[in-house]
Amino acid sequence: MLEKAFLPGLNQVRAQAGVPPLGDADDMVRRPPLFIYMTAEPFEYPRRDWPGTIVMVGPCEWDPPSDLPAWLAEMNRPLVLVTTSSEFQNDGSLVQAALEALADEPVSVVATVPGGGDPAQFRVPANARVEQFVAHGPLLDRAVCAVTHGGMGATQKALARGVPVCVVPFGRDQLEVARRVEIAGAGTRLPAKHLTTQRLRQKVRQAMTRAEGARRVAAAFSAAGGPRRAADAFEARLFAPHETSLVTGAK
Repeated sequence: MLEKAFLPGLNQVRAQAGVPPLGDADDMVRRPPLFIYMTAEPFEYPRRDWPGTIVMVGPCEWDPPSDLPAWLAEMNRPLVLVTTSSEFQNDGSLVQAALEALADEPVSVVATVPGGGDPAQFRVPANARVEQFVAHGPLLDRAVCAVTHGGMGATQKALARGVPVCVVPFGRDQLEVARRVEIAGAGTRLPAKHLTTQRLRQKVRQAMTRAEGARRVAAAFSAAGGPRRAADAFEARLFAPHETSLVTGAK
């Protein structure tokens, strides 16, 4: 899939630059003399033979500057964050299912629909809010679980704070992200084609019991070094004498 999607266009650019084409998807990762990889074990599948050119730094998460919403202070119960994709994929069914599944649970629910959804289209119970956009960081600082479509950014942002995740993947990389959450013991997965209110409620309850796994991932992310480690790796490579060119592979 990666080769069909990226390789022809990438090789066209390389041909214009006068450098050899890449042979396959592995080549895209293995050939560069430095590959900064924004995750870390155990969220990445553990292995013993990582090439020395691959540097795992953990997620380099970021929130836009924003004020805390006034209504957040009024929520005095454990919080569950529900997120959907910022790129439209018609995943509003996840929001409605979560609102219904958690309506009678002892939690407050905040759902965000940045991908073009209209908050007014949802039936919102008394313990919930639906917003177009809210910075996730302050919400996750209070969250006991994140229910997400499985975007790598939203998922890793929750795990970086030790918040367990219930992933409902719809497509793209989300299926793989959901599997990693499960393998790492940091949450649960429920494929979108099996999404029902009852199943989601069970999966969220189960995810909340896996906070220890989420904290283990958070500790690994922190140890990986984040943006500072990435910058150090880049500078070390950039200023190292007599090293391989980043573009051509020539000495």
